[in-house]
Amino acid sequence: MASCTVLPKEVIRKSTIKLEGKNTNIRDWIEIDGYYTSPPSPDDIWESVRDNWPGRRNLGSVMFFEDGTWVYFHFYTEVFEDTYTIHQNMSKCIEGWKNGKLINWGDLWGVYKVENDTITVLSYDTNVFRQYYDERRYKVIDRQTIQEIYYQDLQKKFEIDNPWILNEPITFTPADSLPSSDCWLKKQKWIWRNEQDWRDYKERIKQEKSKKK
Repeated sequence: MASCTVLPKEVIRKSTIKLEGKNTNIRDWIEIDGYYTSPPSPDDIWESVRDNWPGRRNLGSVMFFEDGTWVYFHFYTEVFEDTYTIHQNMSKCIEGWKNGKLINWGDLWGVYKVENDTITVLSYDTNVFRQYYDERRYKVIDRQTIQEIYYQDLQKKFEIDNPWILNEPITFTPADSLPSSDCWLKKQKWIWRNEQDWRDYKERIKQEKSKKK
């Protein structure tokens, strides 16, 4: 999702998880060359039948990138059931194409850290109609299964009695032709721990654009 406005200063100030300019150790804990999504529930299957959609609804998926970024996104509904197509060319199955390029993809972008068996994510959405800033935590069940155990709206837009939850586990599906982690969030200076890493990233993007001309 493209950035439409800026986050409040207090949000930026409280964003303690930063991009470090190096790879994380997340591969020591889980598989990441693909995506995580929920198994279908009876309600999902019923709604699919009611709406004349075969299989299950597109419930949204998440990816973890080795550089410390995280994304929540959707596949095109018509390809969501065709796991073979997604496996062969994941990037072209994701919502967010424009002029033949995957650019405006991802409903939420965030950064994460791994501690013990828990992955903590701070995610952001600066869409003018739905600004979000939240924290969620996933417990690692095994290398291909994680479970959301904590959710908190850090802008206090919603009343949450208890942030400790126990959602259904989400499972890993491997895929080829993975999308890039380049996004609006990585362009923001404040999300980086060190300014030089941010400058290096911007320079890399600039050079890649020049090569494509």
